[in-house]
Formats: sequence, structure tokens, C-alpha cells
Amino acid sequence: MKSHLAPRSLARLAGTAFVTLLAGHAMGQSPAVSQPGGLNLGNTSFYDGFSGPPGWTWLSTVLHSSANKIVDSNGNASPVFTDPKINSTVFVNQITYAMPASIGGWRPALMAILPVVALDTSFGPGPSLKDGGTGAGDITLEASLQAEPVMNAGGAPVFVQRLAAAAILPTGRYDQNVDINQGSGYASFNPYWAASFFPAPRWETSWRLHYLYNFKNNKPASSAPRPFNGQPVSTTQAGDAAWVNFATSYSVTPDVSVGINGYFFQQLSDSRANGTRLADSRERVLGIGPGMMWRISPKKALWINAYTESMVRNRAASPLSLQARMVINF
Repeated sequence: MKSHLAPRSLARLAGTAFVTLLAGHAMGQSPAVSQPGGLNLGNTSFYDGFSGPPGWTWLSTVLHSSANKIVDSNGNASPVFTDPKINSTVFVNQITYAMPASIGGWRPALMAILPVVALDTSFGPGPSLKDGGTGAGDITLEASLQAEPVMNAGGAPVFVQRLAAAAILPTGRYDQNVDINQGSGYASFNPYWAASFFPAPRWETSWRLHYLYNFKNNKPASSAPRPFNGQPVSTTQAGDAAWVNFATSYSVTPDVSVGINGYFFQQLSDSRANGTRLADSRERVLGIGPGMMWRISPKKALWINAYTESMVRNRAASPLSLQARMVINF
């Protein structure tokens, strides 16, 4: 089945509830070191191997997530926070320009993302974490190469792929006296490979394999800074990570597809504070749920996705995340 519309990357949605919040932060045992909040965990799903036709594309996304527990390295809810509630609503504007001509079967494209993030947290009696309210998140800039699809004898696509590299820039709202910010306070590098495979009529499966490298944060944020190994915390660095977004759908009509979408994130190396490794600091999460795609017209499409998380380690866990995405080609 041909699709002329597909999601461009949401390589970074800054400041959502997907934040590492180590229990040691409140206990004074070790500093909290977070992966960039709101990475593209399931923000792209069905037909991800396509990026749309040449020219300008605008994509708007609304994402709401509610986390109700903070999980330690053993997969247990942290006893430090009695009743955590971390709610985030993110509105994203994304603009892409795809070149009119391909080079050796690959079409270059450039993309920019600007999110606006609203945070609302509460923690009940005892220790709490301070949020940054509402503000702009970090800007993402991306360059990509979209391959022409491989077609079968009947003219239908069999396989299509895209290669991309994104830079996440620390331009968002960031306060050193706040625990949960819209911006990360440091830059990250995020290359990925996206592809879609069509194994049978009406069926497709898509994936996006990511790698993430995080640079140092020279201004770590905390509402209650404490010394680490007898010294002030002057630098932190989240460990590098890899993850995959995956999805499979069935076209119930020529314009409507329904299916299952998910993501699995794994931090590969320990985070650091003042150059020292923090043991048992690696994040992990599996999210999975239903989704649908509606091709409203040849130049418009809508995705609706839902996720629930499990296998969580060293991060806030969300029982339900909802998102709606609209893409328009000009």
C-alpha cells in the first residue's frame, strides 16, 4: 500500500515526564542525572520509513503523559516520594524541507523542531521535586537522506528507509534551581535509521533504531544541591543510550490503518557526576499500546497513539501516555 505521508522525526520533546529522578537525589546520596526529557519514545510509529514528498511539510503534535511513580535500579517504586504525580503536556511544531531531486536514489532533507512544554507536579507529604512550569523546550535540528522505495512487480512498495542525524541544542528554558526543566541544559547527538517493510497486502511493519550521545552538563540543576564525594556537583553527564521504536499495522480501509506500536529504551553506560561513574544509574523502559493512522487527504494525515510503560528502571514510570499528530504537506 502506498503512503505519501509519514511522520518526520520527533527526535526530542523536551521536558516531559520521562525524566530520570534517582531516589538518592532527595536522600543526598548521589546527584540526579537525567536523560534528555521527552526523547522520541514512540512519537513515530506506522509508515515511519516514508518522509513524504519533496517540498515543505509541517507537523504538529500534542502529547500528554502522567507518571505516578519513580522507579529505582531494581524496578521498585522509590519509597522516598510518597505520592508522586508528574504531568506534562507538550505542543510541538516541526517544519521540514525535502529537496526536489534525489542523489543516487536518496533525497536530502532538513528539519527543525520547537516544543512548548507545560509541567505540573505534586508529591504529597515528604520530599518533593520542583518543576519549571511552562516554557519552550530545546530545539532539534536534523539532516536526513530518504531512499526511494523498493517496489514489487505490481508497483507497490516492499521496503523503504531513511538515515538521519539530529543535534539537540540546549536552547530551552532551564533553571539551575529547578529539578524538572523544559530544557536539558546540555547538547545531545542522536542519529537513527528508520524503515518500513510490507510483508503482505495491507500489512506493514516499521522501526526506528536510535543512538544517543549526551555531552556534559556544566550547570547541573537541583532545587536542593548537595555535595558529592565531599565536593560540589560541578558537572554531570548522562550515559549514552540506544532504543527502538516499533510498529505494525493493518489497513482496514485504503485510508485507515490500525495496529500496535511501542518502544524499548536502554541506557548503555553509567551516568557520571564530576567525572565519577554513578553505579546502577542506567535507565530502561518498555512502552507498548494501540495506535491508528488516518490519511485525511493526499497531503494530510493524522496519527493517534497510546502507550503504557513497564520494565522501568531509574526513571519516572507512566501508566498512560496519549498523543495526536497531524502532518500537512505543502
